[in-house]
Amino acid sequence: MKLKYFLPAIAASAMFIQPATADEDTPLGEQMEIMNDAYKAFRREEDPEKGAALTREAQDAMIKAISLLPEMVTDMPDGPDKAKAAAKYREMMGQLISTLASIELAFLDGDMEKVAEGVTALRESKKTGHDKYVEE
Repeated sequence: MKLKYFLPAIAASAMFIQPATADEDTPLGEQMEIMNDAYKAFRREEDPEKGAALTREAQDAMIKAISLLPEMVTDMPDGPDKAKAAAKYREMMGQLISTLASIELAFLDGDMEKVAEGVTALRESKKTGHDKYVEE
């Protein structure tokens, strides 16, 4: 599957490039920091094995974070809107994990052009995700 098909998923999930909460001492904030550190490293990595390992590190953090919710969602009153926001968050997390796996595969294939496309898309969509889930 071509990476360009992942662009909508990447745009929706870019919020996870930075912590989804201002408090990095929360479990979600800690996982987002691990993701961010791995992202910063793999976006510049030219060694396919190292790049693949870094994307797996990011995926592992997102797998741990998928069951956690951003404060913006947890602070919502219980009800259908909160349930929908939580489901959308988990959907975005799943898409992010899938996107990271695609970047890992590109590293393993030695296709640095696809890696660069994925990194660029993640960077460009970061603001979109932050606008949705991060309170400034």
